Amino acid sequence: MILFRSRFLPLNKILGPVKEAGDRDNMEIKQAKELLLSLLGKGSSVPCKVQFWDGSELSFGEGPPAFVIHFKVPDAPDALLTDLSMGFGEAYMKGDIEIDGDLGEVMRLAYQEDLFSRFSPRQKVRLYWLNLRHKTGLRQTKRDVQAHYDIGNSFYRLWLDQGLNYSCAYFGCDNDSLEQAQLQKIHHTLNKLRLRPGQRLLDIGCGWGSLAMEAAKSYGVHAVGLTLGAKQYELGCQRIKKEGLSDKVEIRLQDYREIPDKEHESFDRIVSVGMFEHLGRGNIPVFFEKVARLLRHRGILLLHSIGRIKPKDTDPWIQKYIFPGGYIPSLGETMEAAEDVGLDFVDLEDLRHHYDLTLGQWIRRFEANVSQIKQMMGERFVRMWRLYLNASQRSFRHESLHVFQLLYSLGRREDWPLMRNSAPISSPGVTKS
Repeated sequence: MILFRSRFLPLNKILGPVKEAGDRDNMEIKQAKELLLSLLGKGSSVPCKVQFWDGSELSFGEGPPAFVIHFKVPDAPDALLTDLSMGFGEAYMKGDIEIDGDLGEVMRLAYQEDLFSRFSPRQKVRLYWLNLRHKTGLRQTKRDVQAHYDIGNSFYRLWLDQGLNYSCAYFGCDNDSLEQAQLQKIHHTLNKLRLRPGQRLLDIGCGWGSLAMEAAKSYGVHAVGLTLGAKQYELGCQRIKKEGLSDKVEIRLQDYREIPDKEHESFDRIVSVGMFEHLGRGNIPVFFEKVARLLRHRGILLLHSIGRIKPKDTDPWIQKYIFPGGYIPSLGETMEAAEDVGLDFVDLEDLRHHYDLTLGQWIRRFEANVSQIKQMMGERFVRMWRLYLNASQRSFRHESLHVFQLLYSLGRREDWPLMRNSAPISSPGVTKS
């Protein structure tokens, strides 16, 4: 980014005393336009238009605009100048910035032009402060998770599938329903674990319990699910009881680190879907150390997580408003930590396109119920979540996010099938491995 000559001072500080209000307005408009030109130039990869609070406009790129950004007040450009990601997010939440057209295309422009990663010195200080605030101890982890997942079951029911699966689905084709794709994800995941009746399965970050219940019903295992969301726990327990699975499925309101020593080496299989991103960078080794102690010898772990190829700091707006304490791990950080505790790497699959499709379904369902959500949660919340969902979809499509399914065994196994979707492992004379 070309650093604006203000060196991150607000526009009203740049201008100094101006005798006439009209002169001040004209100068503020001029400075705001210079800021936008310094960010995008005239050759924007996505054609768009910017309208300022006085009605004047700037156009970028070739062809009809994909969207129009309205700066409603002079403070809106100030916010971008101070901290692009946080400033845009907060100004949009307040209504100081409005978007006519597809918000997803705004995110496409930001990712293709790599705008949000061009951290100013002030942004770097903010990131350091956010990371300092969010230490990854047990108490802080619980607060962070509950801030997101305990918003309310009634909210999530409005736009998730019937099973309340809040993670990447698995599509056979683009036209699969969300319900079908989420059930396919569950079975795709469980098939990789090579489950057998009677085995003990631990689901770390079980949400509302759909995967654990399906594992018990379809594969005959005994499942233990862990969640830190009190509302997830309450509803999950109700669902288990309603399905008549209380003797096969248990959900605990418990952090994985709180599992007692007496349960070490007691699980044949461990699965974790969509929880790993909440650990924080410092807890990646801690997670794998605990998993290695909980698994039986030759036990299998499947880890399903958003990830990157190279390490990168968490976006400050996402960390403050959506996932406090969260960190998207790089593939190298994950695989090295797993290898360090004796987990043997078996398989890696990237479901990146599937999360693009999943988020598209969530966005459509969210918008179909937006009036009800607004009644429940308020306008600011709706704008915050609309931005989060659209930015997430476009980060998989245009930026560097992936969804990895990594498969490990504790100790080397020589009985893996040659093909990923082959029949389950069969070892003569071995009933629980």
